[in-house]
Amino acid sequence: MMFRKLPSNSEKILLDLVASENATQTLISLYKECSERDRMELDGVVRELKEHGYIDVKWADNKPYIVILHNCARTYSENLAKHEIRKGEIILKEMKRNVFISHRSTDKAIADMLVDFFSATDIPKNAIFCSSLPGNDINEKISDEVKSALKRSVANIAILSQDYYQSAYCLNEAGILWYEDVPVIPIALPEIDSNNMYGFLNNEYKIRRLDCDTDVSYIYDVISEAVEAPHVKNSVITHENNKLRERYKDYLKRREPIAQVSEIQNTISFSEITTDDERIVLYYLLTKSVRRVSKDVILKWLNESEIHNVNIDNAFDLLSSFNGGAVSGDVLEFGIGAFRKYSAKSETIIPELKECVDKHTILAGDVFKTLWDNNRLDSIIKLFVAYIVEEKMQTFGNRWMSEGQIINIKEWESKNTLDSTLSKNYGSCLEFFIQNDFVYESSWTSYGNPREYTLTSSLREVLFNCPTEIKEKLQDVKDDNYLDIPF
Repeated sequence: MMFRKLPSNSEKILLDLVASENATQTLISLYKECSERDRMELDGVVRELKEHGYIDVKWADNKPYIVILHNCARTYSENLAKHEIRKGEIILKEMKRNVFISHRSTDKAIADMLVDFFSATDIPKNAIFCSSLPGNDINEKISDEVKSALKRSVANIAILSQDYYQSAYCLNEAGILWYEDVPVIPIALPEIDSNNMYGFLNNEYKIRRLDCDTDVSYIYDVISEAVEAPHVKNSVITHENNKLRERYKDYLKRREPIAQVSEIQNTISFSEITTDDERIVLYYLLTKSVRRVSKDVILKWLNESEIHNVNIDNAFDLLSSFNGGAVSGDVLEFGIGAFRKYSAKSETIIPELKECVDKHTILAGDVFKTLWDNNRLDSIIKLFVAYIVEEKMQTFGNRWMSEGQIINIKEWESKNTLDSTLSKNYGSCLEFFIQNDFVYESSWTSYGNPREYTLTSSLREVLFNCPTEIKEKLQDVKDDNYLDIPF
């Protein structure tokens, strides 16, 4: 008779019966000590051992009174060792034949069920790698052991649950599963459906459930083909399929209550968004309700909003890595799944993203007031401010365009009977404004060099509505530069 590896619970009871001096008395004791629920499981184990020909049991008054151990039961351990060696040899020959199960440690019971199911259907246990090693779902860095298993995998399984989506480590694993060019089977627990899947394993994937006969059969077919497992009788597969579904249903009955879907969707994980660059561009996308945007538009928005130190290229590169995202030319297209996930909860997300935006926002008007109040502006800069205030200047030429600006300043100096101090020092004044972010680049040469700068909106608001006390000081500076005409 062909050797068949038993699931862990059945195997333990068989070995206990073989090791005991009186198998009948041992089985009677097991029934006496178990609860009503455990009795149902024990009945299933005994039935399985009988079906596989390991034992025979005679009953009286619903109790076992004779247990017969067949020879295959007594040689089980020896045959198991040979069986594992043969399977180990298969794995050594086919190092690539590895099934990777990604899951949160809190869902380890589900992974164990799958491993038992695969083992009972002749898929080698040592061809299955479960990712919930100690500490894996607490840290974010993928361990070397997990990386090695992923490289060898020919099929991947992800056990999706509320806990899975709340783990940065699991989401990182999900990204690798998405990237690898091998089949991925998302197995969802009851609280997960196509409406609240997000990240790399989103609703573009068809989810499977362990209480569905068709889905369990599909899982077996895909994994069996991937690892090139030996043919197994349909009766065995049907038996193990039923057993897995019943075991899963029993697990769900004992499982702790899980929050409703609406509560899960309210819990947004920002583990995918790791840089301020991404957060700021995502803030723009959500506030404008768009998922496509060009670099020019973002740059204009940053300048007008006076948001500083943002690497647009980095933001586009990272945001385009979301499933379905892309950068074409200078245009970012945010993944549709990710956009729907975040936009659906924009009222909650935007205030959090705005905190990052505010951190990078420095209003030139506030900086100017601080420098003015602390008397940090020299007389030439103040003269430049007077020119801006009186002429309502908003743009300033640079490079070859500075010549036109200087001509305009000379006309202002002539109109106010001032000496040429400002027109001679226009370059240093503009440089001061650039260094303090009072202006931003608004026009460029064909080589990408700035040829014109624009006054920031907050400083424009201050200077074009100049307070009386500042106007008086500016007049004093003009008086100091009055050109005394000798006639």
